[in-house]
Formats: sequence, structure tokens, C-alpha cells
Amino acid sequence: MSIAETTRTAPVEPASYGAGDPEFDATTDRFIERAKVLIPTLRARAQEAEALRYQPPQTIKDAEFLMDMLTPKVWGGHGLGSRALAEVSRVLAHGDTSAAWALGFLIEHSWMAAHLPLKAQEEIFKDTTFVLASAPLTPAGKAEKVDGGFRLTGTFKYASGLWNSTHTFASSMVTLDGVMTAMTFFVPLDQPGVTVNDDWFMSGMAATGSASVSMDEVFVPEHFGIPLEEMLSIEKHPGTVHAEKFLRYPPYASLGMMITGIALGSAEAVVDIVKQRLGTTRAFGGATRQDLPQSRMRFATAWEKLRMAQLLYYKILDDSIEKCDALEAWTQQEIGQIELDQTTIVHAAQEIIGLLCDGMGSSPYQTKDPLQRYRRDIDVIANHAFMDWDLVGERSIRYVLGLGSRSTDMFRNQITSQGGVSKDRLGEGNVKEKTTMKAAVLKEVAGVPVIDEFAAPNPEPGEQIVDVVVAALNPIDLRLAAGGPFGPPIVPSVVGSEGVGRLADGTRVYFSDVKAPYGALAEQALLGDRSRYYPIPEGLDDGLAAALGTSGVTALTALQWRAQLRAGDEVLVLGATGAVGQIGAQAAKLLGASRVVGAGRSVETLEKLKADGKIDDYVVLTGEEGDAEAIKSAAHVGYDVVLDTVMGPAFAAALPATKIGARYVVVGMSGGQPATTIAYPFLTGRSVFGHLKPIVPLDEWEAAYQQLVGWANAGQLTLEVERVPLSSLGDVWPNIAKGQHRKLVVEI
Repeated sequence: MSIAETTRTAPVEPASYGAGDPEFDATTDRFIERAKVLIPTLRARAQEAEALRYQPPQTIKDAEFLMDMLTPKVWGGHGLGSRALAEVSRVLAHGDTSAAWALGFLIEHSWMAAHLPLKAQEEIFKDTTFVLASAPLTPAGKAEKVDGGFRLTGTFKYASGLWNSTHTFASSMVTLDGVMTAMTFFVPLDQPGVTVNDDWFMSGMAATGSASVSMDEVFVPEHFGIPLEEMLSIEKHPGTVHAEKFLRYPPYASLGMMITGIALGSAEAVVDIVKQRLGTTRAFGGATRQDLPQSRMRFATAWEKLRMAQLLYYKILDDSIEKCDALEAWTQQEIGQIELDQTTIVHAAQEIIGLLCDGMGSSPYQTKDPLQRYRRDIDVIANHAFMDWDLVGERSIRYVLGLGSRSTDMFRNQITSQGGVSKDRLGEGNVKEKTTMKAAVLKEVAGVPVIDEFAAPNPEPGEQIVDVVVAALNPIDLRLAAGGPFGPPIVPSVVGSEGVGRLADGTRVYFSDVKAPYGALAEQALLGDRSRYYPIPEGLDDGLAAALGTSGVTALTALQWRAQLRAGDEVLVLGATGAVGQIGAQAAKLLGASRVVGAGRSVETLEKLKADGKIDDYVVLTGEEGDAEAIKSAAHVGYDVVLDTVMGPAFAAALPATKIGARYVVVGMSGGQPATTIAYPFLTGRSVFGHLKPIVPLDEWEAAYQQLVGWANAGQLTLEVERVPLSSLGDVWPNIAKGQHRKLVVEI
């Protein structure tokens, strides 16, 4: 007996799985949280995606973990619902609107496939838990009933995600028993007679790949067709036999909420970006935007409009879930109200984005700037058929006022009453029941750690175990083991401050600040209330993900948060050949520096950095008097920002080469204390900062790490990583602070 046959008699109650179920709610929350890892990657790839006019294949691969979240559990998916779809789409929009749109529709279309006849579902999900499909549902072309199925001909437009798909839905009119009936078909794209057209040229939503697809006498087996009314219904389609309540949701409570979430997430992203820029963007005349009363009032208006839109969004999301899960009938007035609310939120998002973009000068309209992209994208969304104010507003208020429907209304037939094979793939987790584990154990202060058995962590409520994959080595590890800067370490204890591993639910994370006496250099580490851990994309190398932690965030926060680096700044990186310096040089370029000069002792490494385009010029430091002249000569005018990872003699050599107004940030002292005093004129009008991890706010730290991950995952930031086995730690431990030109990570 096939799965399709057994599904009809499966020991699950139809429409029994939804909000309120502990597993359902917990899994929904995990997916919303895990989606955040994609934000910086989507932002970093947005310009590339616009040039392609669809999402880069790697983006689809990176987002693959989301694709089966709506697929019924009987087909191996997670069987989630409206909150997961709307909220994940809203989160993704914080990275890029077009990406959120394409990915949201691709996710949603596996749920649509679960509306098809069960035989079709069985074939679709036989070897996979999701399908990549576009879905232009407006009837077009013509279809003819033939033996065993249908023949389909026509061009079907606005197929969102088409260029990232392997299949498509398409709708057409068919004469069945003498009656013209709208039918929806599910069609593989890779077959004779199917042409994916290159006709998506848009100023907004350009990266959605929403092209048209043409078909010429394409045969569709009968079980891959379904009347469109049944497909869109809440009680007539074959998928109602499944346990998921979401399969009883109408379009306005599913697709409508997803589009609303994307618009709202886009507005939230723009508000966040502008908030960060108010203190650094200057109006003509030199004043920062936050110093202008008009700009503050403009932001206040946008801020409050966003809060109102958020309140309305969560109200209708919660209310629609409650109503649909209760299988209650929707009145025409209620349908009109939710559609009116959704359209209001979308147009509020458009107003918020336009209001803020209008008050930031011309710089946001550079093609690389996300603000102009958000503005173009929201303008297109606000004119989508679901959100067209003239169309939807008129129809919805007519419903609210009880004036009835018209023959031209979309989904008018949906004004009607609502009449386990696979475990959750996030699984039981990977917590290892063990009493001891392999670890790098510090047995005496300032000693060399030894590989030994150590008691495995036993988490208390609110704590988590992470199974460590790799741990990064940092100079601070030596200092902590030696008793500084926070006093003698616990002995015995496990060393190591950061790494990459997996949580019990399988989530791959970067982590740091584990709970003592545990450290990163062990098979397991213990995450407490002061620990930091952030999801990372599956495609990102473990070693690089670990290296981007202390080294990367130190560099980026020094430049972005402390030095307030601005586009056009000239930047000097002292110690550019080390991990912090290499990341800092690349980050400065990505932040818009006009020129980056690297200084260090390794000629070979400096030449390679320049050849790779990571720095524009370099200075070889000798520790002699000539360093000052060399550093000054390498500047075009004078340095606006200095990232100093070494201090020592280089500090005195570099400071005179800075401009008035320069920001000089010291993040390391491998070169020792400066040996000379600094002349007063070279300090005047300049800011010199000492920069340490503990002074960076947690939200800034996390934002910086995720930004680095986005750059690295998009191939815009690289760093050589040297891997060593845990058994070799004793050999490399003394060399951690000795001017490495690559990042050392330990494989556990």
C-alpha cells in the first residue's frame, strides 16, 4: 500500500496540529530564530542578485534548511504554519526584500503542493521534503483534456522564484463536462515544450526572478491537475486529510500575511539602518542628521508609524491563527477587514521607507546602498495585486460595510466556512550522555594545557551544551591562563575562549564566553547566561566562522562602532599581516574606505594582501626611525582612521601621519608600550581609543559578527585558517602570540 493510500487512514486526526501544541510552537520559534543567520548574507548579496535578476544559487542552498518548514510531517517536513511563514519572511526582509520575497514564495509553494491530489503529493515528496516551484495562478493560455491528463499551452506571467525553481504551477481554463473550469497544474520545467523566458526587467523587486514561463502542448498527467477553486479552498482540496491545521487556511490568512511580513520587515530594516546613520551622515553644511530638528522629527514620525504597523501586524496575525485553527467560518466582513489591515500595513511600510530615504541626502541612492533598494522594492510590493490600494481598499471596505462582492473580486469563492510518518527533522538533539570528555586541561597557572579526560558538563536549567567542532586560538587565551587580566584562572579548568559547534537541536553556532571551568578546547562546552552564541550558515567553513569571532569582531567594532568609519575615509592598519589586521583591512574597504594602507613586518604577506586587493598599498615596518616617513609617504593626504594592533614604536610613527579629526583605535600591544612621548600638536584634534571586547555592547558585538559572516559567506571577506588537531595543542600553544599570518584553529 502506498503512502498516498495509507495517508487516508493514517492514525492522525486531520487538522489537529497547530498553534498551542508545544512541539509546534517550539519548532516555529526555532525556525524564526534560525532565519536571522541569513540576514547579513542576503544583504551582502543583494547587489549581485539584482544584477542576476534572481537569487544566486548559493543563497537557495544557504536557505535550504527553511524550505520544508511548511511541508506536512507525513512527507518529512515540519508542518508549521502562518506564523512561521510570515515571521521568517519578515526576518529575511531585514537582509533584502527581493530575497525574502523569492525565498518566502519558494517555502510557501511546498505547502501549496500539499493541496494537490495525494498521488501527486506522493510522487513530489518521494525523495525530498520540499520542492522548488513558482506559482503564477492567474489563469492564462489554454488547456485541453486528453487521455490520461491535459495538454497545456500558453504563457504564464509573474512566476516569482521561477529562475530558482525546478517546477511551476500554472493555471488555465479547461472545458470539463461542458463547463469552463479554472484548473491549476504542476509542471516540471526541465522538459520539451517548456521555456523559461528572460523577460524580468524591473526597477524594483528585480532580484525575484519573477519571469514568465511558456508551454507548448505540454502533457500534464491527470493527478497533477486540480480545480483552482479546490486548490485555494479551505475544505475541498485533498490535503485536508493531513494533520496540519495550516492546510485549512485561506489565502488572506497565509499568503497575505507573508507579503505583509515582508513589507513590515523591510520597513524595520530601513528604520534600523537610518537610526545607525543619523549620527554619522552629514547634511550640506556639516551638521549630522541627528543634530537637525527636522531630521529628528522625520525619524520620530517614521518610528511611531512603524510601531503602529507592528501592533496591527501582530494583532491580525494572532487573530487569524486563532480563527483558522479553530476552524471557524470567516464572514465577508472579517475577510474585508484582514485584507484592509494587510494593505494598510504595506502602504505604511512604503510611507516609512520613503519618508526616511527622503531625509538622508543623495548618498542612499548609490546602487550599492540598501536604502535605495528597499525603496524601489517596497514601491513594487505596494502595487502587487494583493496590496494595490485602489483595488483592495475599495473591495475590502465594501465587504466591511456589508455591500457584497462582485464578479471581478479575487478569491470571491473563498467566502465559505471551514468546514505521522516522519519525526521533526530537528530531532532529539545531540546531547551526549557521558561523564567525561577529551579536553585541553590547564592544571597550573601559566602552564601548558594537557590533553586529558575532564568531567563533562551537566547543564542547569537555562544552560545548554554545545558539541564543539573547532576552537579558535587567541593571544588572550595565553593571558587568561597566565592569570591576567582578570586574575588567576581556576585550576584545573578547560582553556579556550571561542569556537563553533552544534546545539542539542542541531543548530550550528559560533560561541564564546562559556561557563567556567569549561572552555572551548573540549568535546563539549557549557553555555550559561553570560555566554554568546549565534547561528551560522551551514555553507560557511567552521574554521573561518570561528576566526571571525574575537579577531573579526575586534577589528570591525573598532572601525565601525568606535572609530565611526565613514565612506571616503583613508585608513591605516598597523599589524595588517595578522588575523585582526587582515580582517580589519578588508572590513574597512567593505565599509567604504577610499584607501587602505597596511603596515607590518612580513613583506611576503603584505605583497599578497595587495595583490589580492585587500589593501591599496603597504609599508614594511622595521622598528627604526624611517617607519614614520614611510607611513606618511604612503598616505594620499593623511589618515582619517588608524587600526593599531601592535602599538609600540609604530604608534609614535603613525600618529603624525593622521589628519586633524582622525580616530586612532588601539586593539593590541604586541609591539609593547610606545618608547617615546608624542608631541602635543600630533595629539591636538585627534581621538585615541583603547578598544577591548568587554566594552562593546552585546548587540553591537552580535551585529558585527553577523555582518562578518554575511561578507564571508558571500565571498567578500577571506582569511587563511590553519587547522591543528587537539592532540597537537601543546606544540602550538607557545606560538599563539608570535605574529601568525593565518588564524590557528583546533579541530576537536
